[in-house]
Amino acid sequence: MLGLAAAALFWEQIWPRLWPVTAIGLIFVSVALFDVLPQLPFLLHWLILLGFAVVLLVRLRPLLGGDYHINDDQRRQRLERDSGLLHRPLSALDDKPLSEQNDGPGIHIWQAHQRRMLEKLNALRVRAPAPGMAAKDPFAVRMVVVLVSVLAIGTGWNDAGSRLARAVMPHAEGTVSADLKLDVWITPPTYTGLAPVFLERAIHKEPVAGTAEPAVKNDLEIPVGSTILAQVSGSQGVPEIDLAGRRITLPIVGKTAEGGGYRGEAEVIDADRKADTLSIMIESRVLASWPVRIAVDRPPVVEFVDPPKRIGQANLALRFEARDDFALKDVWATIQESGAQVNSQGNNQIRIELPASGLGTALAKGQSRHDYSAHPWAGTEVLISLIAEDAKGQVGKSDPFKMVLPERTFNHPVARALVEQRKKLNTPDERTVARVIYELDMINTNPAHYFHDTVVFLNIAVARARLQHDREPGAVGSVQKQLWETALRIEDGEFAVADKDLRDAQERLAKAMRDGATPEQLDRLMAELQAALDKYMSALAEHLQRQGLSEMPMNPSARAMESGDLQRMIEQTRDLAKTGAMDAAREMLARLNRMLDSIRDGVRMAPPNGKMAEARKMMDELRGLAQRQQQLLDQTFREMQKQDDDSGPLPQLGNGAMPPMGNQGQQGQPSDEGQRSQGAGKSGGPLQGMARQQKGLRGELGRLMLQMDKMLGSIPGGLGKADRAMKGAGKALGEGDAGTAVPNQTEALDQLRKATNQAAEQLAKQMQGQIGLAPGMPGQRPGQRREQGRDPFGRPGGGAHGGLTDDGAVKVPSERDILRAREILDELHRRAGEQSRPQMEREFIDRLLRRF
Repeated sequence: MLGLAAAALFWEQIWPRLWPVTAIGLIFVSVALFDVLPQLPFLLHWLILLGFAVVLLVRLRPLLGGDYHINDDQRRQRLERDSGLLHRPLSALDDKPLSEQNDGPGIHIWQAHQRRMLEKLNALRVRAPAPGMAAKDPFAVRMVVVLVSVLAIGTGWNDAGSRLARAVMPHAEGTVSADLKLDVWITPPTYTGLAPVFLERAIHKEPVAGTAEPAVKNDLEIPVGSTILAQVSGSQGVPEIDLAGRRITLPIVGKTAEGGGYRGEAEVIDADRKADTLSIMIESRVLASWPVRIAVDRPPVVEFVDPPKRIGQANLALRFEARDDFALKDVWATIQESGAQVNSQGNNQIRIELPASGLGTALAKGQSRHDYSAHPWAGTEVLISLIAEDAKGQVGKSDPFKMVLPERTFNHPVARALVEQRKKLNTPDERTVARVIYELDMINTNPAHYFHDTVVFLNIAVARARLQHDREPGAVGSVQKQLWETALRIEDGEFAVADKDLRDAQERLAKAMRDGATPEQLDRLMAELQAALDKYMSALAEHLQRQGLSEMPMNPSARAMESGDLQRMIEQTRDLAKTGAMDAAREMLARLNRMLDSIRDGVRMAPPNGKMAEARKMMDELRGLAQRQQQLLDQTFREMQKQDDDSGPLPQLGNGAMPPMGNQGQQGQPSDEGQRSQGAGKSGGPLQGMARQQKGLRGELGRLMLQMDKMLGSIPGGLGKADRAMKGAGKALGEGDAGTAVPNQTEALDQLRKATNQAAEQLAKQMQGQIGLAPGMPGQRPGQRREQGRDPFGRPGGGAHGGLTDDGAVKVPSERDILRAREILDELHRRAGEQSRPQMEREFIDRLLRRF
């Protein structure tokens, strides 16, 4: 207990001297953690540090020079006082009697006294130290110091080390006020499509010697051409933007008691491409810095994914890909004659606008087909190049690809001759022109060769006269166009005119979309496209009927379509354009164009009339054979019923079904074949006559098998099975067993039907039949259900409202999305006209509407 008493006495003596030193330390730490001192002028910073040091030294002197010795009497007295003991019992225990004589009564009294003192020691205790700070600090300032210290520690704990370092090591280079504020924005160029960036303030840290730079830096990418906007307030010095050693001084915009306000901009230029740090300086002191990487926008790169090639009869297929650092604006192709130089006007080259998905982004790709068979260069060697332009206006070009520009093949000799003369006019010297005039005269001397068509006669005569008398610069080109249209009329009739009108309508609409035409102009051009499409589909039907292609067997991989399907695509394109979804509208138009190109390819790839007639005749004979086999099966079945007097159960087929009943005449009357069989039965019985009919049908089947082998190169497997079934049926009928003949005849009929479908598919593949007029639902394949989840054009379905049509590039909204967009657009127009709405809201709505 004496030790505790000594400790209490020591604390009461040292704490009044220690607290001032502690308070000075807490005040300094609080100021340092609040990061106040680095914001002060350099001299003032030093004066405050010196003041703290002087005050600390003054208060350390009494602390270090004090007398803290505590003797035994002081400890006993403190213990007796805290325990409330009277008469100093601790001292009494050490007392001795004055008389050393051992007298009886005296010693007993002395011992009793000590026992009483010893009993009092059971209640010994030491009270807490009481240094008396309340009397010395009646206003409790010490509690304010402690509270501020706690707040400072909570504020600067995460950065305590650097803040304490800045507080004890003033920087002589700069002067910054305590109210300094810094805001920095980076605004990339508009063509990049990037959003502005606000930079959080990053305190500059000097590198520590012997430490390595981090392996990975989170650098901020700044494109060349970006604008750096810096705003500083409360600064006693003039701030500057530092980028790769280039400094831009911020102009002053105001002055206050706390400091000046500065605001300025700097543009990132090509010379800054080596910069790795963006800094804000104040009189050579780094106020804040950020690691950056200057991104240079290089010209775009464009290339062919596949070499350009000819597809169909005269189409040029292009598949391409373009890349840029930020955003692509346009992609196109050019065609020029091999060995020719492009003149300054560029009128001796063809420019092809390419439909690309991804324009406005860093990657664009696409594929397209183009028909330049009408161009005078068709059939000659040309150079094809791809060109891409980015949003900055920079242009990139691919390596040229050399090929022969696809030309159309004409079957009519007069059309072929006109096209040949047209090609000669590509080099219109006097000798060539004279030769062409002579050839045109020769063609017109025999109008019977082109069916005495007056329009053709007049066109050839006018072309000849213009070549002979017209010396205008564009006369030869005009004649070449006239000869081409005349050749088309001879070859295709009115269908060629309708096709040309449709192409012109497609090109006008595509160009209007690229050029940003008004909604009224787009609506008018779409109406023209619809009218041209109706005319084209009508002419197409007549053309197919005239050419004998209306019953052309369809390729199983092809899908049929109706004019209404194409019209609906135009309507959907119109709706997308009205709602402002121009990218989706262009994508829908591109798909419509691809479908129309497929139709044109199918027409052009159709086989000649002679071979088509032969194939159609063979298919008709095969279907007729199946029909006669059906009639013979019906007759055999009735004969079997007559033989079954007991009305037993009817024989079942292999699949458990009853025999099919085909054409039985009206009210069960026998057909013509049945009447012939009854006539034959007069000489040898009905079944014998049927046996002879079955043998005849088998013989006809053998003949058709030989024809198919010659035309197709193989015999459909079902015909062999049908032949074996007919042989069994004929044998059974010859033996008078109709019950055995019926299953064989049923098997023969089934195999004939399957073989008919197989033969049609083989003919379609061999003849490349991609188009035809046939009944059925749009998109239905012959002999096959529509693919699950697909619409008539083979696109993924999307439920009751169509869903999204997506090819991995541009999203085409569904009907529900288009309707919702239209409702939103109408609501925006309504709100824009309400003058009672706040000006800021109406301006925002106007900005939205300008995009549509």
